[in-house]
Amino acid sequence: MPYLDTNLINNSSLACFLLVNFIKQYEDASVDGTHPDLMKLLLVLPFAWHETSRNAIKGRNFSTLLDNVLQEEPLLKSNLTRRVSNYSGVSIQGLNLAAASGLIKRIECHDADQFVTDFDRWPTGVKATLPTEMTKTTKRLANWFCIMDTPSLYKVLFGDQL
Repeated sequence: MPYLDTNLINNSSLACFLLVNFIKQYEDASVDGTHPDLMKLLLVLPFAWHETSRNAIKGRNFSTLLDNVLQEEPLLKSNLTRRVSNYSGVSIQGLNLAAASGLIKRIECHDADQFVTDFDRWPTGVKATLPTEMTKTTKRLANWFCIMDTPSLYKVLFGDQL
């Protein structure tokens, strides 16, 4: 059964552009040339679309470590498993839309496929219409996620509950 958007804010186009923004920011922040994999991308919307998480993340300094933020803001992890599950459909749909429109492409890597941006310029008018608080959140997430491998990131966020 195909995924059906049921909430106006949780739509595929917004998901598409937020995920593309995250991938671009990740590429800019990565010092070793890595790109995000699907498991990291599934974590973006549960933070960017969750108001409490977004408010706790968007204004953080880039030098602040994710571990410190999680200690100061334990609500970031509240119901995270459920949020990831709830947003996984729209995350996949957003990635499919981004790939179909030529904004990203999947590259094969030895441990997990990764996603890279595949455009020179943002489509006209899109970047300016993205919610600022969400783009600030994705930028900080990209900064944190690019310095951790996926298993370590999941361990920090979920512990042993997965």
